[in-house]
Amino acid sequence: MLRSFLALTGLFISSFLSAQYCSTPQEPLLERTDANKKAMVPVQRGVQKYIPVTFHLVASSAGAGRITEENILLQVASINASYADQEAKFYIDRFNYFDNDAVYNTPGSNAARTQMRLRKDNNSINVFIVNSIESTGPGTTLAYYDPQEDWLVSRKGEINGASSTLAHEVGHFFSLAHPFSGWDCNPFTLDSYTNPVDVDFTLPCEGGGGSVLIELHDRSNCLTAGDRICDTPEDYNLGLFYQNDCSENTTIMDKNGEIIKPMTNNFMSYYRECAVYAFTPTQKNLINTDFFTFQRAYIRTGVIPNTTPVVDPVAYITPINGEESNGLTNILLDWDDTPGANKYVVMYARNSSFTLNPVKEIVTASEYVITETLNENINYYWRVWPYNESMTGAGYSVTQTFKAGLGVGINEIREISGYSLSPNPVAGGVEAMLTLSSTKDFTASLEITDASGHALVTEKILIPSGYSQHPLQTTDLPAGLYFVIMHSEKGNLVERLLILD
Repeated sequence: MLRSFLALTGLFISSFLSAQYCSTPQEPLLERTDANKKAMVPVQRGVQKYIPVTFHLVASSAGAGRITEENILLQVASINASYADQEAKFYIDRFNYFDNDAVYNTPGSNAARTQMRLRKDNNSINVFIVNSIESTGPGTTLAYYDPQEDWLVSRKGEINGASSTLAHEVGHFFSLAHPFSGWDCNPFTLDSYTNPVDVDFTLPCEGGGGSVLIELHDRSNCLTAGDRICDTPEDYNLGLFYQNDCSENTTIMDKNGEIIKPMTNNFMSYYRECAVYAFTPTQKNLINTDFFTFQRAYIRTGVIPNTTPVVDPVAYITPINGEESNGLTNILLDWDDTPGANKYVVMYARNSSFTLNPVKEIVTASEYVITETLNENINYYWRVWPYNESMTGAGYSVTQTFKAGLGVGINEIREISGYSLSPNPVAGGVEAMLTLSSTKDFTASLEITDASGHALVTEKILIPSGYSQHPLQTTDLPAGLYFVIMHSEKGNLVERLLILD
């Protein structure tokens, strides 16, 4: 997994070759760490924490550049995996969409913060997903936690199923500082420090931020140095400049001449290319403690989200396998309820890559009606992603296809020269009318079946020669797709009927 580099408020993470700048020190987090250590609440198996998250999908003022919902679904699955051993379950409280250039490009500006305060949800963690984050130096900030506003801000490129950026920032939200606290602005290099390190305190940040006691390998000062957590080993931020991967340090020594041994795969550090990242036991206990503090009462809403795994692929009903649709508009895309799912992302487009005028909606029922008028005899593609608020990683099931047709059903009865079913779709409880033109009298059986083929209504009718109408009652039929089928010795007539809520 590619390790993303992260930032606390004001810590600007740069490219590997440029300097680091810090305008806000980590004192607020270190103070919370000290307070939480005094009231430590160990993580207990069976004591589940449900954590609501509001994702703010920010676009430019023109409505362009917004992150996709699919990336957020992958991110929720990823962060739940990262925190799975802490009895923590993150869930989507809601998606909030808004368009604002200031928030999109300069979320730290006064104009942006004013807009963000207006939209902040008071009962969840707020994650504002933006295009870029301003920096006072040559570096690039990928994400940060703002202790003053108590919200998270992330570039949209860091929200996905692979990056651990959000897991890191949520660690900040729950009081954790960097293991290399104090080295944020001036990580170890031989140009800035000696080897062994011969000073007791780190170099202060330019423009603000004091120095921090340097942690020793023997742990003798671990309660007051670095992040003040003793089971996160000494870390001089080698992962940012000095090392380019997750390998263990073998050369840099502390003041006592002992080789330092950072935990390279710690979520709160900056090492890259680690296969798996983890929190230490004390970090987990501090996260748990912070969750149960008075300051975090606002996210302890008492809501228990749906946590049923969503693993089955979507079982599509219609239209599939190139089937011709029943008309050019009000086309029903229908599939079976997917176990565990209570929401679905449904997409359709004119090409299989879904790049040609795609339409995407999130629905709560296992069906979607295309209300736009499609182009006749054109192939369309559609797919569905089932999920619930906490189990989001199922992904899209296999793509289905259909051709936009003329809205004509199947008529094998030669004596029927014309027919129509109207209104179609029909509102539930409203009578639909089957209108026929026949060249002779005959008797037929009329059925209404559900999409699975189960007959719900059956009656015998006499079809007279000429024009006739036959009312169909929908009062006892719930919303969904049905088939009106006429059976006779002459053949069959089949027409779809869509009943709406």
